[in-house]
Amino acid sequence: MDISRPALGAGLCELLGIRHPVLLAGMAGGPTSPELVAAVSEAGGLGAFGLTGMGADAARAAVRRAVGLTSAPIGVNVLVAPATEPDPSGGDPFAAVRPLREELGLPPTPAPRAEQPPDARRLVTMALEEGARVVSVGLGDPGAVADIARDAGAPLVAMAASVADAVRAVESGADVIVAQGSEAGGHRSTFDVPRDGTVPLVGTMALVPQVVDAVDVPVVAAGGIMDGRGLAAAIALGAQGVQMGTAFLVAAESGAPEGYRRRVARARDTDTVITRAVSGRPARGIRNRLIETLESAGPPALGYPAQNAASAELRAAAARADEPELLALWAGQAAGLAGAPRPAAEILRAAVDEAVAVIRRLADAAG
Repeated sequence: MDISRPALGAGLCELLGIRHPVLLAGMAGGPTSPELVAAVSEAGGLGAFGLTGMGADAARAAVRRAVGLTSAPIGVNVLVAPATEPDPSGGDPFAAVRPLREELGLPPTPAPRAEQPPDARRLVTMALEEGARVVSVGLGDPGAVADIARDAGAPLVAMAASVADAVRAVESGADVIVAQGSEAGGHRSTFDVPRDGTVPLVGTMALVPQVVDAVDVPVVAAGGIMDGRGLAAAIALGAQGVQMGTAFLVAAESGAPEGYRRRVARARDTDTVITRAVSGRPARGIRNRLIETLESAGPPALGYPAQNAASAELRAAAARADEPELLALWAGQAAGLAGAPRPAAEILRAAVDEAVAVIRRLADAAG
């Protein structure tokens, strides 16, 4: 049995125009810097921006810079979850974080945001105008931007955390499904979240083969995948590739604050929790004082995404002060495997090389 790199996710690679079946998760909020996105794409994977929450000028500039750093395809990810109603049973999150603001020398009340960030459709349109070639959607039905991607000839990637959502995404035009297991860091990519915030938590091992059997498009595995062992396991489950986010948080080109990187590298398997307290929607991150403080106020009183406003300025100040206890440390359950900081290209190459070695070793053992 001859195992070679082109055999790993060949269909997915051809569709996306990449050499290796490794996708960078579109981590909004800063980690997906232009340098990180370009480095992953230049190394043969698909670098992708998390654009949600960025201003129009910043989004355009970031995509333009990444496109200028590589001739390889660049992707963009947007979140399409609708806003949710405030929960009157929750306490005031602004009051809850006031003592934390005082610690960082901030005034008691956040300054109002000068302008609202662009919506998902506008972000996608701008990104494609600046040279992005792949569109990715999370937290909802990709039909929200499917027509824009189709008109631009851009493959549409959709994240899903259940079989039902994966099927729905394909029906709405998705060309690739990212099956997001419960181990994954960041927001749960569940289409419909009930009022109490309880969402399905299907692990990657269970989710991926069921999604593979249910849809007729390439499937990418996400959740707890940090190295070549995870890539090889995903291929064995029927996926054509993997999406990795937490593994790239510690990359040299990552935009994550230094304190964030340090905390990820020393995380234990039990350190993460799923919380709605920061944004109003369920997301997995490393438990710290920010999460504990916001959760002490009860259910997210402001709903999604308005809940973000309660700590956005605080988190920005915490990043400048190198205070990871007051950051939103989105990370997966296998964060501790991240290891020492190194270039993104090295992370990607090591994963692919290890996957090939693992698959060859298993083939040899099978005789």
